This record gives sequence, structure tokens and C-alpha cells, in this order.
Amino acid sequence: MGEKTSTGTMNSEKKILSTGIIGMGGFAAAHHRAINELEKKGMVKLCCTCDIAPENFKQMIENLCFEKRGVEIFDNYLKMLDGCEEKLDFVTIPTPIPLHAEMHQQCVKKQIPVYLEKPPTLDYQQFISMMEVEQYATKQTNVGFNFIIQKLRHRIKQRILSNEFGNIKKITFMGQWPRPSSYFRRSSWAGKLKLNNDFVLDSCFGNAISHYVHNILFWCGKGDIFSWDPVEEVHAELYRTHDIQGTDTVFAIASTRHVNNIRIALTHACAEKTRDIEKIYCENAEIHFEGNATGNNGYCAQCTIYWNNRQKEMIEEPYENLLRDNIEYYARYLLGEHQRPLILLSDTEPFVLFNGLIYVAAKKITQIPEQSIERINLDNGDYFLSIKNIKEIAQKFIETGKFPSEQNIQWARSGGHAKCDQIKDLHRIIWNIIS
Repeated sequence: MGEKTSTGTMNSEKKILSTGIIGMGGFAAAHHRAINELEKKGMVKLCCTCDIAPENFKQMIENLCFEKRGVEIFDNYLKMLDGCEEKLDFVTIPTPIPLHAEMHQQCVKKQIPVYLEKPPTLDYQQFISMMEVEQYATKQTNVGFNFIIQKLRHRIKQRILSNEFGNIKKITFMGQWPRPSSYFRRSSWAGKLKLNNDFVLDSCFGNAISHYVHNILFWCGKGDIFSWDPVEEVHAELYRTHDIQGTDTVFAIASTRHVNNIRIALTHACAEKTRDIEKIYCENAEIHFEGNATGNNGYCAQCTIYWNNRQKEMIEEPYENLLRDNIEYYARYLLGEHQRPLILLSDTEPFVLFNGLIYVAAKKITQIPEQSIERINLDNGDYFLSIKNIKEIAQKFIETGKFPSEQNIQWARSGGHAKCDQIKDLHRIIWNIIS
């Protein structure tokens, strides 16, 4: 491989990067497809992968022509790193969240650059430890919050920074993503607050819909295009419908250093998916940004700007595969074509802090009673649980800032608030919620 020096400089003559993927199941399958596309473009070469049970992936191994491509398969990621250390230019880590910190540390120890799936961790204390490890990385880690690659997003952020729209007064996001009961049984850590010695904190806010929380903090950042605003205070109410430790429904109001009114309502306990529209209310205009819209020619980013003078501006930018494009961007960073990865590990601190503060603020997770839940049975024996009138409840919260406990909802219970320095109480609060 191209020699990695103390500054992480890659041999400029090397154009095809050797990579490895830790994992074969779950979202790792998407990484394999993305790497396969980049390999066909002559950008990367998959040299190895691993899974604790590789025999379960015979069809995938055949479909992606592992033998023909010369891909080595291991049953342990440490064996993979040891066996391929000298030829790996980077690895991707699309594994369960509780494994991220350890795997990141082992790769940094071996001076192998890392593309780490989002979120890096949901435990703020563990995040601080990961940042200490990151100081020894030869090349900076990229965290895969995929929407930040969108050039349209960059252009709108630049216009915000130039004060074209005036100051941001408010940002809102409502995300309703139905998830069947099997979703919470798919792994030992799904829906867990804590598993063995790990603080997992899995939820709609921290995992499935986390891209949009991270996106909101991106809009708030005032430094430059690649800036995220630190969270200062959070008010939250947390609820659950499923038989899980964690929360499947989150209502949060937050303030950051530069934006004092952020409203987020997220749930997996719903009957149908809503559109994922980030709404940015500025002094001169209202911006609606939908990063995963469907346009006339497929997937696209769409932005509609409603000016105070009643003029409307609409912009659309198509895309094919955000994951592939993000990994390609990281590969080009390693080749010296970009000055930095799209999202540094340090860039995700505001998100990890925000995630922890929703628990510190709420201090409890309220179980919604059966009479307030609709069960939707599926033909395969699975089912969805949907909170009755959840869309209307969430919309009222977004529009007025009134939490469910302030809407005369029978099942609702008031939460609380927390400032950023109270993140030190996170582990104690989680222990109290579990007990």
C-alpha cells in the first residue's frame, strides 16, 4: 500500500485505495454495494471483510463475486486487521453502535484511517474517550451522516452565513417513521438504554432519524460551511409504546449558541411516514429543505424558500447514492483531493451532547397505555404500534411549542429541562430510568 507517514500522507502515485468493511449484515450490506460501485469506477479495491458468521452470507458473497474480486473473509475483525494491516488504506465500520468505540480505537492503533457509520456513539462520556483516541489517528476519521455531502445544502448554508435571509429565529423538524415490533427485536441492543456495561441509548432520536438532528445543528453553525452549533439547553418529554428500555417517541425543544428555538418531534410509533422537511425560519424568509425528496427524475434534495415579500424560490438537485458519494469523498480526502473529511469526529459532538441531554432533561420515559395505542397487524405476523392522533399532537407541538403534557393529552406527563453542563449526570439519570 502507499506508505502512511506520521502526518498521514498517502503515496501520491497510488490511485486505487485498498479497503476493508467490518461487517456483512445489516447496514454493512449497503456499504458492500457502495464499495462495489466505487471499485467498478477504479477508485477503491475491497480486499477484506468479516463477520462472526460469514457462512450466513453465501448469497451475498456469490452476488458480489468475492472470490473473483479476491476478497478475503474473516470471522473476526481483529483477525482481519491483523491479517490485512499492511495493505489497508482505510476501513469502513458499519457495525452496531455499541461496537464503534472499540473498533475505532483498534483501527487508529494500527494507523488505519476510518470511515465510521453514524452515530459515532450515543454516550457522551464515551465520545470524549473517542476524541482522545482520535488525536493519534494518522488521517482524520469521517462519520457517516450522509446528507452533509449535498451541494445544495452547502449553498443554502452559505447564504445563511452571508445573512441573506437574516438571523435564524426558529428551526423545526417532525419525523414520523413507522417501525414494526420486529425492529426492536432485531438485535440485543435495539431499543436498549444499557446493555451489559455499555450505555447504548438507542432511539429514534439517536439512531434511525439522527441524520436530521445533526442536519439542524449544521444549519445553526456560524463558523463556516462545516460548522455545527453547540447545544446549550434542552427541554424534553420521552415516551414509549413498545416493550423496550428506551424511548420510541421524543419531543424536544433546544437552544444552541446562535439559535434559541429548535423544536423536534420524532416517533416510530405511527401508522405512516411523514416527509422529512427541515424548516428554517429566518427574519426575511422561511426555508423548507428536504434532503431525501423524490423528484421527476428520482431522488433529489429540494429547497423551497418562501420570502416575506411572497416570492417563492424553488431549487432541486438530484442524487443517486448518498452513501457511495460519502465514501468516495472520504477516499478522495485520503488521496489528497480534499482538505478534510466531510464530517470530523469532533463535528458530531453537538449531536452526541444533544442526544444525552434529552434524557437528562426528561428524567423519565413515560409508557403510553394500551387504550391510547392502535395496533396494526401485518400479514407476516408482525405489527405496528401507533399512538392515536400522534400526527396532530406532533404538529401542534411543532407549531405552538406545547408539549403533549401541555395539550391536555391524558397519557402525557411533563418532562423537564437541562443545561449542557448537566451532561455529567447522564449515567446516573439512565440508571434511574432503568430502575
